[in-house]
Parts: sequence; C-alpha cells; structure tokens
Amino acid sequence: MCAVFFAGTPAGGYPMIAFVERAFADVRSARRSFLLVLALITVLRAWFAAALPFTSDEAYFHLWGQNPDWGFYDHPPMIGWWLAALDAVSHHRFVLRLPALLAPPLVAAVGWRLLRRHGEALAWSGATLLLLVPLNAWNVAITTDIPLMLFGALTVALYLRARASGRMADFLLAGLALGGALLSKYFAGLLAFAIFLDTIRRPDRRSLAGLALIVAGSLPGAAIQIAWNAQHCWPNVMFNLVNRHGDAGLSWRTPLLYLLTVAYVLTPAIAWRLLTGRTDGVAAQAAQAAREERASLRWLALAPLATFAALSLVKTIGLHWLATFVLPAVLWFVLSSGARARAGALAAAGLIAAAHWVVIGALALVPTEAFRSLSNYQGVVMTVHADELARALAPWRGRYAIASDGYSPAATIGYALGEHVLVFGPGTSHARHDDILTDFRALDGRDILIVRRKDVSAAEYEPYFDRVTLRDVSIRGAVFHLVEGHGFRYPVYRDRVLDAVRQRYYALPRWLPSGACYFCDRYFPERACRRQSL
Repeated sequence: MCAVFFAGTPAGGYPMIAFVERAFADVRSARRSFLLVLALITVLRAWFAAALPFTSDEAYFHLWGQNPDWGFYDHPPMIGWWLAALDAVSHHRFVLRLPALLAPPLVAAVGWRLLRRHGEALAWSGATLLLLVPLNAWNVAITTDIPLMLFGALTVALYLRARASGRMADFLLAGLALGGALLSKYFAGLLAFAIFLDTIRRPDRRSLAGLALIVAGSLPGAAIQIAWNAQHCWPNVMFNLVNRHGDAGLSWRTPLLYLLTVAYVLTPAIAWRLLTGRTDGVAAQAAQAAREERASLRWLALAPLATFAALSLVKTIGLHWLATFVLPAVLWFVLSSGARARAGALAAAGLIAAAHWVVIGALALVPTEAFRSLSNYQGVVMTVHADELARALAPWRGRYAIASDGYSPAATIGYALGEHVLVFGPGTSHARHDDILTDFRALDGRDILIVRRKDVSAAEYEPYFDRVTLRDVSIRGAVFHLVEGHGFRYPVYRDRVLDAVRQRYYALPRWLPSGACYFCDRYFPERACRRQSL
C-alpha cells in the first residue's frame, strides 16, 4: 500500500484503487461519487461542529467578533467581522463555525470550476480530492485561516482566468480577492509573492500590466491594515516579526517536522509529485495553454511551501499555515497525473480521512475523566466543560471583575460566561489583545477574581491588592485555583506589571515610525514607548 501513499499508483492491482478508478471513470459516476462524499463529509463535519467544544483560539476570535474593529492585535480583521455578523444571529458554536463548515465545499467548487474545461469527470475527481485532503476532511474550527482559504481560492481562480483571458478586468478582480486575503491573514503575502514570481518567469507587456492591476486591487486591503496599525502601536508587526520569536533558533528537528507536515496536509502522493514535478507524460501531450496553467499552479503552490521550508530551519511551521496552498497543489496534481494515480490519491486521502473521523468520533464519546492522568487535565476540563466552570464561578459574578492569567483561559471562560474575562498579569505575546480591551485604571479599588489552572501563593498577588484570599473549585477532578483580590491597587500594578509589559512588548524598533499607541498613551503619557534597534 506504500505506493498508494507516496506515488499515487500501486505496484500491482489493488482492488480499492480499481474501485475508485471505476467510480470516477465517466462524468455520471464521477458526479455521483462526489455527491456521496460531499453528503457524508458534510454530515460528519456538521456533527463535529455542533458537538466538539470551542477551542481557546475560537473563543479568542469570538471575542473579536464581540468588539469589531478595523484591526486586532495579532491578525487582520476579517474573521472578527464575520464573527460579528454571526454572533448577531447566535452565540452557539455551530452557528459561529458555519464558515469553517462551508469552506471546504466552496473551495472544492472553485477547484471544480477551474478543472471543468479539462473534462467534467476530471473536475469531479479533483473536487472530491479537495474535500478529502486531511484539513478539509475534519477541521471545523473557526480561525483566521478560514477566510484566507476562501479569498485565496478566489485569488487563484481569478488569477488563472486573467492569465488565460488577458483581460485587465480579470487581473483587477484577482487583486480585489487578494486584498480580501490580506485582510484575513498575512500569509496572503506568500500568495502575492508566488503570483509575482509566476509573472516574471515569462514576462510580457500584458502580464506586467496585469500584475500592476493586481497590486492596485489589493492596495485598499493593505492600506486599511497600515492605517490601523500606525494608530495602534503597530501590534501586527510587533507580534508577527518581533515579540513571538523568542524561541526561534536553528534546529534539525523543525525542518524534518515541516516535511512531515507537508506530507500530511497534502497527503504523501501529492506532496511527492509536487516536489519532483512528475507528470506521467501528461504535460507533453497537452496544449500550450494547459501547460502554462499547470506551471502557474505549481508556482502558486511551491513558492509559499518553499518559503515555509526556509523558515522551518528556525521556526516550527503550523499545520494550518499551509491550508491556503492546498488548492493549487491539488489542482496541479490532478492535471499532471493519470487516472490510476488520481484514483490512488483519492483512495489514500479517503483512508486518512476515515481514520480521522473514527478517532475524533471516538474521542468525543470518551468520558473526560479518562484523561485525568494527563499533565494538562485542567486545560482539557476547562475546554470541554467550560460551562461547568462558569456555573462554579456564579457566586463571584457581578461582585468581582473576572480574570485569568493568560489569553487562552480568559477567552475560554469568557465565552462560557458570555462576558469579557480580562488577563491579569504579564501574560505572553499571545495575550496582548486584552491590552486594547481592558483599562486597568477603571479597576482601581475593585475586587478581582483571578482563575488559574496552576497552583499559586498569596504572596504573588498581595502587592496588587489590599487583601488576598485563596480558594479552590473542583470540576470533574480538576482543581482550579481562585485568587480573590480585594481592593485592586492600580498604581502598584502599573509600575510593576504594566511597565514591564511596555518594555517587553511595546518597545518599538527604530524602523517603525512613531504614532498613537493605546497602551503607552493610556498608562504612560509622561513617556513614549521605548525605541530600540532591532
């Protein structure tokens, strides 16, 4: 079976490969197979969306939706805008996850539309493969990657149409779609880089003029981000380029992990063929326009993946970072392989997807207490049973400002409570959006309840309150530690915690122009954010 996973074709005649090949042999059977897979995967993923607990990241992005703005601390605003609209309908996780539930079928529809002119049966097989690749087959989490996937797919489709038609309007539309991607996540810049490389590999007057229109179309999205960041301490720049890379360093493990990540996200057969450029002789038989389309797709997939490969020398690359670049990789594979190789890839992707469904379904049915031996059992309980923790906090609600010591528990508890839970303490580079939302000056003299997963001593909090009381609550065998802080001392907190935060996370490098800064202007009007060389 190894041949199925790594090459997409078997060494012999595997019955499963033959079955899949017959299922996509003609238009009618291929369409029927796609619809069956779509129905199955939609039902399963809808169950996951309704049943699986909200992750801390999802709760964090939901907080954005409750406070819509032109930008947010660590990412562009698109997912916050979408969640603001959905939150107006319902706070239920199924409703909030609808974009994640619908994204894979929509991306598959884009793939089908792009492949259709090469043959309808081929298009249905490509669309089915897009549904079955791992991230599309099981993920239902609502994150910044979801709008990026959709706008990225539109960008790819419109760019390929523009390259084929030569119409300037199509290039402009591709730029507008790219602008939407830039408002979703900055990895859209890698797609822009790939488009640039694809254009200059065989430049002519029309393609260069089209590239200029793509840039023009994407400029509004970029301008929104630049303007918002310039008036808010440049938080996206500080987070993505400065504050989050303290653990970066050369390692042999991270590149190896990245190779495994690519093989997993694309499936081994697609990843191997994309890397080697193997085409089963298809390219030699195709018309020049089809060969050019294939070449563009390979550039659109390989340029971002190669950039991540370089970054993997010093940084761990997340699975979800690759999600947007699955579409061009799969389309290139479908156009560059024969029927048997496509059937092998579909069989392998189906087996991987089925394994995920079984594991996720089984985990969803296992009692939480079965994981009590895990070192992070408190985190599991907080995520899965946040509603029970919220009920346990009822005696303090209304009388205390509720807080936690990190963005993850604060967002999770806040979603369960239906109110903002602030981050108390220095936090990390990932906890800084709360700096925008919370004004500690207004809390001076208030009572604050701090919920922690790790044990704590009263001495840690006594400088910041007139009196501190420690309590514990137990949820399903997990103990959560509560710090009752009576009479918050803002001046001490400002000098000991907020000033350290200013120096650690708001020390702008010299190459960033100075401007308004919510943090420094609020707490330290007598001094600017310290500037330093990077």
